[in-house]
Amino acid sequence: MKTSLSFPASTEPNLAPAGRLGAFIQTCRQDLQTGLVVVDLTGLPSHSLLFVRGELVNVYQLGEAAVRLDATAWVESMSTGSPAAVLRSLALTPQGVRIIRILIEQWGETPCQSFSGPAIVPQFAAWLEQPLPALVHVRWPGADALALVPGQGIPPSYTLFISPEKILHSAGSLAAIHAWQEIPISCALYSSDPPTLAWSEYLLHHAFSQMMGSLLENFEKLTGRMVFNQIIHDVNFSASAHGWNMTVHINGLNDQAVFASPQAAASVYSLLLQSLSGHIASVVGIEILDMLVRETVGRMPIAYRGVIKKYILNPQPNDA
Repeated sequence: MKTSLSFPASTEPNLAPAGRLGAFIQTCRQDLQTGLVVVDLTGLPSHSLLFVRGELVNVYQLGEAAVRLDATAWVESMSTGSPAAVLRSLALTPQGVRIIRILIEQWGETPCQSFSGPAIVPQFAAWLEQPLPALVHVRWPGADALALVPGQGIPPSYTLFISPEKILHSAGSLAAIHAWQEIPISCALYSSDPPTLAWSEYLLHHAFSQMMGSLLENFEKLTGRMVFNQIIHDVNFSASAHGWNMTVHINGLNDQAVFASPQAAASVYSLLLQSLSGHIASVVGIEILDMLVRETVGRMPIAYRGVIKKYILNPQPNDA
């Protein structure tokens, strides 16, 4: 089953003459763009490019399946002699990039549950109860919608609605999906099991944010606000110095970083966790810190607990 995503009619395609694709990519970088660019190359397969604040995070070649390419090598190959191309762009948030990447990696024969017809409301209600995180993709003749559903009856954590008139990003509201008047062409659910690389990076992002929030909450209870505020300041200073687009605050972690792979994410998360853990251990001791980490991870749903253990707590050299 191939996936696809509509583009708003107001988004005019850009034409890149032969040899000019590299210049277009450089413009995206200089403008610090965040979003999706689909490149239809003359005589070659289409490619999907994902940018976050000007960084080209991922490149995919689209065929019978989506093939993740080395972004640096691909840009170099296009800079030396790219064919003419038609480019379509879609502005997104970092979270939008995460879920678009999940959708792209379902390209091909990935098993999914699907249906077509008007019964979208009861179908959504049923899919919210499934046990694992999943991505729902609804297609109508004139719009698309994506929703991240955590599973176990929890409401969606993020929705993206795209039509010719508007692009709506939401923390989880289904209002735009339920209000669209057309009969769906299809509605598919893609499970996080087995996880693709995109799923692993998203699950790790969510699990690490949850773990940091829990550690901070417990640490504040043990130390009081004055010590807590100083440690938040120190950790954020370290994150800023490294150029990580994430900040620690009283309610947890604001993570706007999107990484090229789960391993790249884990390397940064591990350093941030080490910074926080060093401060916590110096105040309450390593034993209490270890207890807080064990309790936090133990309370996570299995999908999130698995990626935290694999990439952060017990990483192996061959983890992928």
